[in-house]
Amino acid sequence: MEQIADIVRDTLTTDFQKIQISDVQVREDVDSDGDRILHVYVIFEGAPKHADIRKLSGAVRHVRPKLTEVGETAFPLFSFISREDVGAGKFEPA
Repeated sequence: MEQIADIVRDTLTTDFQKIQISDVQVREDVDSDGDRILHVYVIFEGAPKHADIRKLSGAVRHVRPKLTEVGETAFPLFSFISREDVGAGKFEPA
């Protein structure tokens, strides 16, 4: 999972330069159809502007080809969480 977290961090840092990422956590899971998925939690600093959030909705398009290159076929599901919410105890991945 560390390799996947590194790919996500590197890709998002390069493609979304206004978002300062402090951590990426990845958890494997299976969806209701039995297909493998990846819950990807991206912890960022500050509060991105509204325009930045709209751009982040396309993160899968940026990350998925790079995951495929390393043989990862599970579909990534992204959650973006501010560092403040983590610090306030509002975030605890399953």
